[in-house]
Amino acid sequence: MQLGVLDSGTYEVDDHGRRCFRPHAPRVPLLEDVLDALDPAAAAVREFEHALAGRQPDEFAGRLFARLDAVHSSGAEGLTTTFTDLLDYESSRRAAADPEDAAAVAACAEAFETETAGTNSPIDMTMAIHRRLFERSRDRMVASTAGKLKERANGTSDADASGGFFYYTQPASVPQVLAEWRDFTLARDPRTPEMVRQVLSHWMFEHIHPVTDGNGRIGRLLVPMMLKRKGATRTACAFFGEAVHEDKDLYVEALKAARISGDMTAWTRLMLSFLGRSAAANLDRLARLAAIEVQWRGVVSDFRSDSMVHKLAPFALTRPAFTIADAHRAVGGTFASVNTAALQLVDAGILVIADHARRDRLFLAAAVLDIFDRFRPQPEHD
Repeated sequence: MQLGVLDSGTYEVDDHGRRCFRPHAPRVPLLEDVLDALDPAAAAVREFEHALAGRQPDEFAGRLFARLDAVHSSGAEGLTTTFTDLLDYESSRRAAADPEDAAAVAACAEAFETETAGTNSPIDMTMAIHRRLFERSRDRMVASTAGKLKERANGTSDADASGGFFYYTQPASVPQVLAEWRDFTLARDPRTPEMVRQVLSHWMFEHIHPVTDGNGRIGRLLVPMMLKRKGATRTACAFFGEAVHEDKDLYVEALKAARISGDMTAWTRLMLSFLGRSAAANLDRLARLAAIEVQWRGVVSDFRSDSMVHKLAPFALTRPAFTIADAHRAVGGTFASVNTAALQLVDAGILVIADHARRDRLFLAAAVLDIFDRFRPQPEHD
């Protein structure tokens, strides 16, 4: 039963009497009303993408920047794994204070790397990402939902909603609404810039909330993936999880305001600013990485040209937390030669050892981690 029609969607009452919101395909705002936000955002994303393309794009985007976005996107949902924690968990140690939390963040990062190969359907991509996020959960009930649409209504607290709780699209309507969302996401119109279309698609997806959990992370993964799939970018690099983590309340309020008013202008402008802000921050990180690389080249130039340090230093630039076993698998040589090179880089000030007591010692490139991990403890100075 339908109850209450807004420009942005319709409220339906499910079998349990809950008012569930069914979003319409969002109205595209006038380009003139968002152009001053679109142009700098698109320019920043293009500049970041161009900078990545000149520096091993797959390695840098996947190993560092996608993982950073996964950490922040997950942090926006309350997960606590930091960038350094994630790399430690992904090392051969598999160490984590909260393994379930770290596994969820790692799965989010892995989704960027696989990019759900073999499908252009955003619905198939959604299911594949959800499966990856939750299929290895220790909770059997959670794992059993992996890759499946929700079977129960889900929602969030909202003081302005009836009963203080806002419900997303009811399960019975999800297949049809997802089809409408897919058609909007894949549509092409020369009057609608692709970046605008995908941030509007994100608004619609987050109001459907098609799966039991992980909708925020999945929705934020889909934007850079779809921009790449539709040819707007060459790599999936239009990240904005960090901006959401920084301004989660603003993000949530903008979702709600667009739903109530039906006017997508403010939402679109906010999301474009998030994309531009994240791209600019990542450009700065890339410049700082380049400076570190130059510095390291000067340091390792003192070693013989056939020394393992010449292989290990570039590896540490994109894997700034690793064990000797990790490095050995990646760069080859003998275990002993890699271990010797790692200790030489420690002596040279490039690496530090996180835990001297463990046999599977974790080596850290602190200068790189300081660029990406805002939660990393800083050394005290006198």
